[in-house]
Amino acid sequence: MKKFLSLALILTFASFASAETWFKGTIDEAIAKAKAENKLVLLDFFSGG
Repeated sequence: MKKFLSLALILTFASFASAETWFKGTIDEAIAKAKAENKLVLLDFFSGG
């Protein structure tokens, strides 16, 4: 029962963590928006080679 409860809590927290919204636009637009909101810019790179 403890394992089930632990798994349920982990899945609940994971669902909240995946609620991010991603900015779609140019890097210049992202930097301008981040400066206006006093936030950082996260660049996500993926190499499929």
